[in-house]
Amino acid sequence: MPGLGASLAQASWLEVRVEDRQTGELLADSAVCLGTPARVDQFGALRTDASGLVRFDGLPANSMELVVSHAGYQGRAQTLEALSGNRVVVVKLPPGGGGPTCAAPRHAIQAAASPGRPVIHSMRVVPDPSAADGRQLLLTLEVEGGANEVRISESADFSGAEWQPLKAEVPFSLSSGTGLKPLYVQVRRVAGQKGAEIELLSPVRELYYRSERRLP
Repeated sequence: MPGLGASLAQASWLEVRVEDRQTGELLADSAVCLGTPARVDQFGALRTDASGLVRFDGLPANSMELVVSHAGYQGRAQTLEALSGNRVVVVKLPPGGGGPTCAAPRHAIQAAASPGRPVIHSMRVVPDPSAADGRQLLLTLEVEGGANEVRISESADFSGAEWQPLKAEVPFSLSSGTGLKPLYVQVRRVAGQKGAEIELLSPVRELYYRSERRLP
């Protein structure tokens, strides 16, 4: 299982969401090609899953050609600027016909499926050695699924908890008092491009930390 360090160091990925331009309906089984003008499927030719999503991993940092087509809709081609990080692109197809086409095979539907929600495989919590008040903790998470943000709370509903960047060590401040304290942890993958945003949440994980020192 890849650890958090491996996840954060992975190459850029691109997610494409395909919608009906008029209704906003997500279009499953859309053909999506990513490549160059000379070979539009150089980086893959896949089909969107039931949620209208497809993902390409391990992409180089250069401009690419994106071609999307769907039966009963007008195909679309667009040039994507060089990737400087992970990106989400929303493609809205108008009803009709014609336009560019992507020849993604039918069997590519399964391969194209979104990797789904991120998953927290394990968690470890230790006191922050740089803090003197005993309230500061450091959490280390083993995460799979490309998560980039995390939130932590002592409340199951995450009341007052804010999302923060997912790092190798995530800081958290305990409430006052001693005893066994529950910690609820959740990660998400969120990315946006030109106002469009996609969010995938992990299942919530719970652990307990015993605070022996009386906190102010």
